[in-house]
Amino acid sequence: MVCKDLTRVPKIPVPDGFHLRAYQPGDAAHWTRIHLDAEPYHPITPATFYEKFGRDNSRLMQRQLYCCTSEGLPIGTATAWFDDDYYGEPWGRIHWVAVMREFQGLGLGRALVSRACKLLIELGHSRAYLATQAGRVRAIKIYRSLGFEPDIRTDQDRAAWQFVPEFGGY
Repeated sequence: MVCKDLTRVPKIPVPDGFHLRAYQPGDAAHWTRIHLDAEPYHPITPATFYEKFGRDNSRLMQRQLYCCTSEGLPIGTATAWFDDDYYGEPWGRIHWVAVMREFQGLGLGRALVSRACKLLIELGHSRAYLATQAGRVRAIKIYRSLGFEPDIRTDQDRAAWQFVPEFGGY
């Protein structure tokens, strides 16, 4: 999915009782715990975090967000990442969004993605893409509500979107 104008993404407040914060050294364990709880589609291991993001704490502190309970426990995450060669052009990337199952449906994912989009603007990006699967209908509804549209470039893309009820005519 793509958002060609990040300035149009609405600012979504974080629900009461929760707050967002930037990555802190040591958060790889929280990221792994969150994704193990929330992730039905990808195998997650302790090494996954470093494979996807590397070990540059300063870059992660700029780009990775955590949603925390009032007690400070991270229960959601999203990353304002980048891709210098998305179909031959540089794009911002909303990457590895997850909220633990117990906290889903409260508006936390929407607030995380909204803030990650604003963070991409602060980091010099004007547009962003994200990858998702057709089975993630709730996530797709969140992304659509924030201005993301299907990125249909191939017949395979078109076929995948046929299985998403909202887009069955693409």
